[in-house]
Amino acid sequence: MTLPRDSHTPPYQLVADEIRKQIRSGRIKPGERVPSSRDLEAEYEIANMTARSALRVLRDEGLIYSRPGVGNFVVDDLPADTGKRVDAGSQEPERHMPTPEYVELSERLNAIDARLDSLLNIFQQLAGVTEKPKRP
Repeated sequence: MTLPRDSHTPPYQLVADEIRKQIRSGRIKPGERVPSSRDLEAEYEIANMTARSALRVLRDEGLIYSRPGVGNFVVDDLPADTGKRVDAGSQEPERHMPTPEYVELSERLNAIDARLDSLLNIFQQLAGVTEKPKRP
């Protein structure tokens, strides 16, 4: 599954939105393990840092918790769904205004994610150029 390239929403937020929907709908139940950052990286074709950012958002919202060395799990008692409401005339969720610090850190993370994605693309291109032809 690939994320839409023409969206103005950052990729980590799109992934977090999708996992949040799965948690809220009961597809991923309380106590169940959520996909790891590596699983999300492969499934959505994103950088690992982007996947980790998506999980961080869900952790910050209180939807998941981490057990080091084991994984991320849905909390047993889900918090009320207050921060992500859909307007009647819109399909976009309503979001509370983030703090200036959050905005700055988010912009920095997005810049780092973009640089990492660019570097990954360059390395993949270099790998294709430097591969030796196979001998018969």
